This record gives sequence, structure tokens and C-alpha cells, in this order.
Amino acid sequence: MAFFSRELALSINLWALTFVLAFLIATPVPIQAVVASIMLYAIAYLVAHRRTFAMSRLDWAVLVLLSLYALSRMPLFVLDGYAFRYLSPGLHMAGLIPVYLMLRHLLSPIDERQFRCFMEWGVVIGCVGALCIAVVQTQVQGAHRADGFLFSINFGYLSCAMTFLALSLLRGGLYPGWLLLAALAGAVACMLTLTRGAILAIPPLILLILALNADRLGKVRILGFVIAVAALALLSYVTMPSVERRVTHSISEFTHIAEGNVEAAVSSGGRLQLWTAATHAFMARPLVGLTYDERERLNAELVEEGVVTSWVLGVSRGHAHSQYFEMAASGGLLGLMGLFGYLVMPGLYHWRNYRADRDNIWSQVALVFTAGFILYSLTEAAIHKEMMATFYAYMQVVLLSLALCHRKDEKTL
Repeated sequence: MAFFSRELALSINLWALTFVLAFLIATPVPIQAVVASIMLYAIAYLVAHRRTFAMSRLDWAVLVLLSLYALSRMPLFVLDGYAFRYLSPGLHMAGLIPVYLMLRHLLSPIDERQFRCFMEWGVVIGCVGALCIAVVQTQVQGAHRADGFLFSINFGYLSCAMTFLALSLLRGGLYPGWLLLAALAGAVACMLTLTRGAILAIPPLILLILALNADRLGKVRILGFVIAVAALALLSYVTMPSVERRVTHSISEFTHIAEGNVEAAVSSGGRLQLWTAATHAFMARPLVGLTYDERERLNAELVEEGVVTSWVLGVSRGHAHSQYFEMAASGGLLGLMGLFGYLVMPGLYHWRNYRADRDNIWSQVALVFTAGFILYSLTEAAIHKEMMATFYAYMQVVLLSLALCHRKDEKTL
């Protein structure tokens, strides 16, 4: 039992959290390896402590929500000849169930400070490392946009997510100076990816954080923060040619769309066409949506009918570049119900917890984190890749466990 003692289990979870945050965008090490290791340990831990473990109704609800992604894709898994690619992201999410149950059994209020310390340093290392990589790629190697060890889009969204983990941890932070540095580093790394969906998510997320902390910041600090962010955006536009070109390109694309010349707006116009095609896929089979092969055949028909242009045919599987449209097209109503369960419901629950106790920092961090993914999912299938689904689910179970632990502490006072 020594291997599953509380002290050792706590230490393993603390370092796993740090490694996930530090490795996510700063190294080529896949975080799935870290999470898979902690998942296997969690299963053994639960077996070892089975006599002292009991589940609440909330725990059962969390288990269901973590399973919804995989369950909602089960019909397509069967329809497409048991193709595992439909289940893979959802199974990565469901794999966090043992980790959640272990944390619920393991954590006590005295552990919050340790988890905050390890989380803050993980975020700092991850954000600063990501900036170093982004600067080397764009300013030294001459790359058009930073992509780290990922696709530039994924690097952009994850940099944004890490930025707001740093900012939301500032309230009561152990290392506020380092967290500010991490937030700045993450934001600059995000801008160097030129990922518009992630960059455009920054202003509303900043406003959300300011609103959640208005009671402590005051009007003067809020105004100063807004001015500082605006100055940073202007400085980025003036000093970074790639950012200036991206802004000019975006204005050009929006102009083409306004004039009805969607085909000329390759990126933004392309997404509009993909969303149109995804809508037709949903209407073709509303309950479960179409398989990837069926969507490609449907897209070819839509091109012949003049509904979309031939550009859509070059997109593998008709990928919709939006979590919402992707789930509607290949998931149907079941997919959208699952999406509501694993994306929207956690945000609502964190909001309710925050409203009940504004001093519960973990509810606030979780709320901002979830709000970010709700925004990212508008312009990209942000939880469609295995790594993204793993990171999203892992942070949800860690933050939820800490929020519940803090709430338990409040009840004992």
C-alpha cells in the first residue's frame, strides 16, 4: 500500500500537473503520455482504496459528462465499419474518469496551496517556453507564423488557453510577477501564430476576467489594464510585420465577403463554405449526422449544384473548422447534445459555483478556461484532436476537484 499512500499519490499528481502544463506547448513531448501514466496509476489507486471510496451524485454526473463525447459518436463508429477515429478523442476524454475519482478521494483543503504552486510554475514554464519557440521560429528561422511542435492553429489556441490560466490565477497568486510574465509571453506567442480565432478570443476573455475581479480591482486598475492591453496590441501591429500583414489580409477577406465574393476570401470565406456544407450534412441525417466519406460525397454534390465552390473538395473529410458545426455534421443531434454536456454544462456549473462563493479561485479559473474553449470552438474544432481533448478534460477534472475541495473547506469553517 506504500505505493498508493496519500503522500506519494499527492506528489505524483502534483508533478503530473506541472508536466502537463510545461510540456503542452513548450516541448514535443505529447501530454497524452503523462495523462495515460497518471490514469493507470489512478486505476490502481482506486482499487487499493476501494473500501474507503464512495461516489456522490455529482461524481456520477461528471462520469456521464466525460463519457458523452465518445457515446455521441458511437452510431458513426458503427455506420463507418467500426472506424476508431470517431471514438478516439472521446475515449481520451473518458480516460480522465479514474483521475477525477482519484482526486476526489485524495484531495483535502490543505492541499490547495501545493496545487496552486505547482500549477503556477507549470503555466509559467509552458508560456515562457512557448514564447521562446515562437520567437525563434518567426524571428530567427524566418517562418511566416509560429507553430511550435504542433499545427499553428492548435499552438495558437493552446497559447491563448495558457495565457488565461496565468491571468486567472493572478487573484491570490503565490507568484504574481511570474504569472504576469507568463500571461504576456503566452499572448505574444499566440499573436505570432497569426491564429485569428485565438487572437479574437483575447478581448472577450480579458473582459470576462476584469468583470469577475471588479470587486478587487476597482475602476482605475481596470482602466489601466484595458489601456495596457490596447497598447500591447498596437505595439504588436507596429513592430511585427507578420501581424500587420495578417490584419491587412483579414480586412481584405472581410471586404470580399461583404461584397459577396466569398471564394476570394480563402480563409474566412472557406470557413463559411465549410459551415454551409456541414449544415447540409446535418439536414441529411439529423439524428446522428453523416460519416466522413458520406460528407465528402455530399460536398461533391454541393459543388455540382453551385452551393459551395470546388475549394471545399480540397478539405479532407469536409472538416468544418468549428466544433459546433463539426459535431452537427458528424454527430447530429446526439453530437450536439454531447457537446452541450462536455462544453456548455461545465461552464454553467463553474459559473454557479463562482456566484455562490466569489472567493473560490478554482471556480473562477475553471469558468475562464471553459469560456475560452467555448469561444475557440466557434472557429476551430478545438476539442477534436486527441491532445486537445486530453488537455481540456484533464484541466476540467483538476480544477473541478480543487473547487469542490475549497467548497468543502468553507463548510468546515
